[in-house]
Amino acid sequence: MAGSQSVELQLLSKTPVLITESANDFSALHAALIQEIKPRGIVEQIYVADISALVFEILRLRRCKNAVINTAFKEALEEIVPDLAGRPEDEADKSEWVDAILADWFTKPEARKEVLKLLKQFGLDESAIEAEAIRSRFSELEALDRMLTLLESRRNKAFRSIKDYRSSFAEELREVSNRLIETDPVIQLVDRSSQASA
Repeated sequence: MAGSQSVELQLLSKTPVLITESANDFSALHAALIQEIKPRGIVEQIYVADISALVFEILRLRRCKNAVINTAFKEALEEIVPDLAGRPEDEADKSEWVDAILADWFTKPEARKEVLKLLKQFGLDESAIEAEAIRSRFSELEALDRMLTLLESRRNKAFRSIKDYRSSFAEELREVSNRLIETDPVIQLVDRSSQASA
């Protein structure tokens, strides 16, 4: 048992976490996967270590997608609000109002209400800002989706590999067991005597 724990510690000696991430979160994920999969031996421990790293990276990229969209909100507001605000008689007033709304939208509820009121005049809501943020970062999001698909495929393959490894190992054990039974005269003798008594 102590030997398998030292192997596991070596496999995870360098956890794949960024400086903004928690090694404890990774360890908790890895422990949960060990509990679920119950790896038997070093080969399965390696698979579980790989799966842990892949799942953690998948979670990272999903967070990244949200961050990419959230960081595009300011530009989306700058694109939408001036267009919807129209052209008041005094262009300086419009520019001043737009600048104030854009600066305050993230921190002041009143500014958000003003933008929502403006959007409602055109039958829109805040999802229009989300849509513009997503549209402006579409190529980055598409690249992240491709990376996620690849990682999810690798994770699923690792799960299948554990299943295949276990099936293959069980089949080998059956073959060895059958060979031993066929070649061991004591087992054959016991088997014949039980057949004779029947």
